[in-house]
Amino acid sequence: MRSLLVLALFGFWAGAAVAAPYQSTTLVYDVSWGNILLAKSKLDYRFGPDKARILASAGSRGLAVIFSEFKSNAEAELVLAGGNWQPKTLMMERLSGVDTVKSRVIWDSASNVISETRIPDLDLDEVYPLSDQMRVGVIDPYSAVLRLINQIEADGNCTASYEIYDGRRRSRISFETIGAVELTKARPDEYEGSAMACRVQFIPIGGHRIESKWRGDDKPDNDRFKMFFGRPSQGQLVPVRIEVKSWIGKIIGRLDMGKIEMK
Repeated sequence: MRSLLVLALFGFWAGAAVAAPYQSTTLVYDVSWGNILLAKSKLDYRFGPDKARILASAGSRGLAVIFSEFKSNAEAELVLAGGNWQPKTLMMERLSGVDTVKSRVIWDSASNVISETRIPDLDLDEVYPLSDQMRVGVIDPYSAVLRLINQIEADGNCTASYEIYDGRRRSRISFETIGAVELTKARPDEYEGSAMACRVQFIPIGGHRIESKWRGDDKPDNDRFKMFFGRPSQGQLVPVRIEVKSWIGKIIGRLDMGKIEMK
């Protein structure tokens, strides 16, 4: 469940940030299994000419509250340098049951981690270790998706790979172009129209759980994660749909078109 919400939190409006003095937008995603609502994620961001600030929150809903209640919050500051978005700081907090997990990361201008804190520290009986080298030449998840959206806008494809660090996990995220598709809506506030479909693959490198349902497949499923990028109301490109094949079936994150706010 939390793995899907990591994907849902990636979805935010890239937009013409450089052209405007600021742009503020709120996006809401509903995460469901069939007709059962499992979670919601919300993103508030403000773009300036050369910087961005993103606030994200997610939490379980419906039956998921009974089986696996959790809430998470994140705050990211990014800077635009050399035409690419780069992380400056990332703060994350997750509450699962009675446990609270926090992290804060600061980057330099070369995408190297220069300072970080974690509460609690990694339990190496449960997760793989993180080496110092794993903090060199890495970006945060938000910068990765902004770079991907810029690439789709420029080249019309989403084939790319990014080295990611979020304060507790080091991974490689690879995107592969599927192509243009037409999405039809099954719910009143769901996006409908043209979209770019992309496969997503997460390769764990450090900090991930040793025992996890998401690891250890003899034959990895390249179609397990998919993201769909569209233009609501013919506006800027945004992830409008996320699909994840899980051990309980397909889980879908949908942009709620009725709750988009722009200022």
